[in-house]
Amino acid sequence: MRVREKTGLATTEPATSGQDRLQNVGGRLDWILIGLLGLALLVRLYAWWQAPRQGFVIDEAEYYQIGSILADGRGWAFYDTATWVRPPLYVLMLGGVFRFFGENLGIIRIIQVALSVATIYLLYRLALRGFGRKTALVTALLAAIAWPFAVLSYLLLSETLFLFLFLLSLNFLAEYLAYLPGSLPENPGRLSRILPRPTLYLIAGGFFLGLSALTRGQVLSFVPFIALWILISRGWRNWRGWLPPCAIVVAVFVLTVSPWALRNAQVYGRPFIDTTGGYNFYLGALHGRNGALVSQTLEAVKNQADRENLGYQKGLEVLFKNPLDFAGKGVKESLDFWNLNFGADERLNGAYTAGVISPAWMLPDQVLGDSLYIIVAALALLGLVVAPRSLYGLKSFVAIWLVYNMALAFAFFAVTRFRLPVYYLFFPFAAYVLAHPRETLAWLKQPFKLPGRANKVKGLGWAAGLALPVVFLVIVLPGYLPPDGSLAQTGVGVEAWFTQQNAVRGDELRRQGKYDEALQAYSQAISYKPATQIGIGLTEALQGKYDDAIGRIGRASQDIAQSHLALGWIYLRQGNEDYAHGEFRSRQIALDNTSDEWAWDNLPTAPLPDNKLTLGEFDWGYVRGFHIYEKENNNSPYFRWTGMRGETGNQPASLRFPLAAGSQPKSVSIYMNGYRPTSLTPPVVEVFANGRSLGKVQTTRDWQTYTLPLPADLNPGQQLIIQLLPSSTFVPGADSRRELGVMVQWAKLNL
Repeated sequence: MRVREKTGLATTEPATSGQDRLQNVGGRLDWILIGLLGLALLVRLYAWWQAPRQGFVIDEAEYYQIGSILADGRGWAFYDTATWVRPPLYVLMLGGVFRFFGENLGIIRIIQVALSVATIYLLYRLALRGFGRKTALVTALLAAIAWPFAVLSYLLLSETLFLFLFLLSLNFLAEYLAYLPGSLPENPGRLSRILPRPTLYLIAGGFFLGLSALTRGQVLSFVPFIALWILISRGWRNWRGWLPPCAIVVAVFVLTVSPWALRNAQVYGRPFIDTTGGYNFYLGALHGRNGALVSQTLEAVKNQADRENLGYQKGLEVLFKNPLDFAGKGVKESLDFWNLNFGADERLNGAYTAGVISPAWMLPDQVLGDSLYIIVAALALLGLVVAPRSLYGLKSFVAIWLVYNMALAFAFFAVTRFRLPVYYLFFPFAAYVLAHPRETLAWLKQPFKLPGRANKVKGLGWAAGLALPVVFLVIVLPGYLPPDGSLAQTGVGVEAWFTQQNAVRGDELRRQGKYDEALQAYSQAISYKPATQIGIGLTEALQGKYDDAIGRIGRASQDIAQSHLALGWIYLRQGNEDYAHGEFRSRQIALDNTSDEWAWDNLPTAPLPDNKLTLGEFDWGYVRGFHIYEKENNNSPYFRWTGMRGETGNQPASLRFPLAAGSQPKSVSIYMNGYRPTSLTPPVVEVFANGRSLGKVQTTRDWQTYTLPLPADLNPGQQLIIQLLPSSTFVPGADSRRELGVMVQWAKLNL
């Protein structure tokens, strides 16, 4: 059955249920849709390929760590001391993958790319049923190329899974709303004889809505508005038939979330799904600042349920103390909900203007990110008024969803990715305007007539259709246009990248010992950038100009770890261990988990006395893939934990041994401790020398020396790289969120 609906100036032909599964009306494959889904896949793979990875951002580390603990079989131990309890579904997905495939981020990203592409198809279905195939295909195109959603499929954040489940729920509920009375099939299946198909749609919609809530807590308080959507879509006159379908959705939703809620009731004394609300409300009341104060205040309360209550209590105290300030904060957050944030962590744009991010990432981020967002949002706000009503009320749903999220932003706080579930549902309305330019233009040409009630309503709609995009552009364009907007900053970043390639070339020449050529290359880079000054300083130090080097690097930014690493290395070359000690103990180095990577690539090393490498504060340049040095107690020697095993889950930690000419070591000895909590087994460690496996050793919870012979035909040349690959890692918990492998105190080459 096809339903043709005329509303004013536009005509749409929604497809019937089940007829659009990658097929057109004639039953043939819809190659245009398949091509658009293929384009979406390519955009997401490109984002994966080009992503300027610089460690975890925002909540990625916490998701990764909780997933690792689950994979270890230690349950939800992380939540016993964490500031808040998150919904569990995304963490369960991570833990399951880690359990069977190891901590391999590539597997996670493959799953998320697949979910992201599938979500585009779900959005296509919604647009198809509401506005027809042409609008649906444009919708799929916009969603396929929108950069934020491609980036989300790369990041370890819950939004990709949430959008898939949420859109799946909306599709089932839309199927129910579009199912007209008397349109049941003539020969229903066995299941349909027991439960009518509309009822099955309601059950599926409630189930996936519950799974959405178990992924992101913002759905929890939205459930009542689903009932409002059903009421509006069915028509106010049919209010008597509104209660049963809403009751089914709510009942299934409650059953879906109840296992997690009951688990929390057993552990913490009352049922809940998510305690991020109390934390975010308190933090939002403080204008999104003082996160350390919020965490410290809440962590003083042991019980998670009580923590959430305290968060709301503290937030309300701030509100009642100065309601005007809270209201001002709320208005600002409501504007920030729409505004561009060039420095948002989820954009992976760290150091955009420093010349270290490739235009291959920056340009798509600008064109398919900020620029497309402004165009789509402005058109969608127009489309929300212009587009005709559909059978299941997509317009009313998006309007409710929009107002609801704006209210959350007002009460809590807004970050860039919080608006993405709203932005995603803008695509069908922007697509309608693009796919129906004649209807849109004719609507805009309607005369603004005041006489008569009907014309007044029409006039208000016409005014709103013009006002909403204009207000949006007034809010957003200052953060986009030159001289200070994201468009200008991207231009600066692209220009800086090409200029700073001279500094990259200078680094390579310095490592090759071509110091004069390196200085010539640095002179063509951006002189005030810390990377340029540090490169020149290291080159001067290698030429013996220590005072010049120290003065130059000392004038560079001291807020980055690289400056302190370079100064510490220069002081060591001078024999000044006290000054080197001060630099290597800087807070910047302790907080930068890429310090050993930078030191490995940039700090020259020399042969070690007796070929023994003692791990500690003076080993920079000799180690990679380790956490910062530490001690078991004040009187014990330093050691380092091997750290994260990289995105493949199979990246070893490395020890560098520069060799004197003609050296041919016979074996390597490593002093290791494979400590694990009592519930875990100490790992097996595979040892490599210059990429060749030397064998595996079973570690214990005690310090032991492990000696392995080196191949007689190894021929190490100028250096020998010893690599350690533990069979497993573990995360201690919320108090220490590092991923730990094994402890290493020293390693020695035996001649």
